[in-house]
Amino acid sequence: MSRRLYFGLAGVLIAVGGAVLWWALGGPVSPPPAVHPIADLRDTTTVGWTDRHTATIEATHATDALTALGYVHGMKRAWTLTVWRHTALGTLSTAFGDGLVPVDRHARRLGFAHHARRAYERLGTATRERLQAYARGLNAALRSNRVQQREPFLHFDLAPKRWAPWHSLALARLVAWTGTAPTAAPAVPDSGLADFRAADRRLRRWLRLHGRSRSVAWAAGAPGDTTRTVLFAKHVLGATANPVVQEVVIRRPDAAPTVAASLPGAPLFPTGRTNGRRWTYLLHSDATLVPIEVDSTEARSRHERIAPARGSEQLVEIQRHGARVRVGPISPDSAWVLEWPGLRARTDLPRWLATAHLDAQRDAAAPDFHLVEGEGLRVDSTGAWSVQGQPPVVDRGPASILVGRSGWAAHQADVLRAQARSGPVAPAQWSASDSSAWAAALLPTLLPDLASLNAPDSTTVDARSYLRNWDAVYDPASIGAVVFAEWMRAYRREIGRRPTPTDSVFFAGPRRRRTFRAAVDSLTRRYGTDVRQWRWERAASERRFFPVWAADSLVAEDVSALSSTRFAPLDRPGRGHASSLSGGPARIDPLPLGPAPTHWDGWMQGPRGGLTVRRLRFEPSRFFARSLLSRTRPPPVSVGQAPIPNTTRLVPPSP
Repeated sequence: MSRRLYFGLAGVLIAVGGAVLWWALGGPVSPPPAVHPIADLRDTTTVGWTDRHTATIEATHATDALTALGYVHGMKRAWTLTVWRHTALGTLSTAFGDGLVPVDRHARRLGFAHHARRAYERLGTATRERLQAYARGLNAALRSNRVQQREPFLHFDLAPKRWAPWHSLALARLVAWTGTAPTAAPAVPDSGLADFRAADRRLRRWLRLHGRSRSVAWAAGAPGDTTRTVLFAKHVLGATANPVVQEVVIRRPDAAPTVAASLPGAPLFPTGRTNGRRWTYLLHSDATLVPIEVDSTEARSRHERIAPARGSEQLVEIQRHGARVRVGPISPDSAWVLEWPGLRARTDLPRWLATAHLDAQRDAAAPDFHLVEGEGLRVDSTGAWSVQGQPPVVDRGPASILVGRSGWAAHQADVLRAQARSGPVAPAQWSASDSSAWAAALLPTLLPDLASLNAPDSTTVDARSYLRNWDAVYDPASIGAVVFAEWMRAYRREIGRRPTPTDSVFFAGPRRRRTFRAAVDSLTRRYGTDVRQWRWERAASERRFFPVWAADSLVAEDVSALSSTRFAPLDRPGRGHASSLSGGPARIDPLPLGPAPTHWDGWMQGPRGGLTVRRLRFEPSRFFARSLLSRTRPPPVSVGQAPIPNTTRLVPPSP
């Protein structure tokens, strides 16, 4: 065979291989439709699809903008909002099998759907029209072949049903409930509390949405110059691998642009900017279990039916005592009840619409929050910040402020103050800081007690050496971070509280040496005697789950082939700590439902500065997606400046 023929065949093979590789890496992903008719639109509305997974909306009217927002949510977050809706309505067993009946029973008891319908009936006409407009856009997307031919829907033979406007209020209640602390109460025999907590834990683990208490917001600026004030938000979103937040830019001719982070299934905007005003809310909701004396004649009951796809129909009884719901039996004349704002016919929708300037009453005072506490920060057009609500942690520095709910938030504020003193505000760098002021202050007070360890072996000596040279930064390669974290976990068990630099502990030296040895023994059993393998990226590795696929034991359909391959848990190197501005795990103080590595970071600088975000984006349906996923932090993305390769014109139907 001639050399020319060899070269020709090689060229053909290279071209074919390149085409296959392009197809594999890029998809086969069809572009969104150029035009999509939607009933009751007042005017043509344009949706721009950026190459950074954000969207822009050009609308003439507020209702059309909400229709477009629903369309964006349906196109970009269809599977997430479908799973959330089934969870909120208590119909998971209808879609996924009778293994999920306990989750459905819990959702019915919490009344997500029941109270959402009641709240919808009480909405004013203008607010109801806006929610209806949002539902129209959502339904247009869910009915499209582009959505219904996606793999999860095909695998479960599940066609999205019509979205009723009140479904969004049920989802808002579900979001608010996941913002409550996991229910805790004394262990009282025969009270029903253990069963209630178990059911609640099952629901939360199904969604993989937890850890909201670790969310923080902060603002910072140069002293005396508020024109460059930065507002930053970190929303902790549990351990879900599915994207949750959808960033949008909404432009209308009669209003200032709105740039916001939105949640799928409902027009909720926890972070954003419009008309020079910036805001962020932490989405916390209060729930309490309390004992009450019961008069059975005053109790009110309702019954709901659960119809599993492959099981027998079940009847659920929900008993209310005023605005509270009973969680266990009456014994003998008292019972435990749940108090939670979501058990009333209220909604936060008017407040969210007013916040994003999508309401009908521009000049009216903003309505109150009812489901969430409304804790957060606002920055006005002059750059001055103000605290919203009553967050447990409010730390004010000379040129900064931080609010949060976790005890770690105060230590994060220490880092923020130090950063604010170091130079110009740099949110991209500050929010990625893995440095811990807590560890930096605590470690020097503890190390002297390790000088007199008796007959330490080589592993203990190496561990102590790494600890002495540790710079209090929880970066992936850090070994000192692992030793310190395990030591502090053992020491906390010993003294019964989180250590602080000012601790006064009886027999502190012997107890610190004993717990250090216990920590080294624990790490040796887990990782071996080679201390070089004790890296933070390994000890605090991040694992994210795909809801439904991660709960294959509850799902009737066999999902094992995909739950162990394409939708297998997503593992990434660990970094950061709960006391650092970057956030992260705290082995000394773990979250009740496990680590929450999923978070959304966003910041806005100056009164006209756009929204910049940092979040992990992973598309499991793309070939080689896991192999190509970077092990480093995702880069920041400018929401308003991302290129727009495709647009969709939403138009009124032709007459």
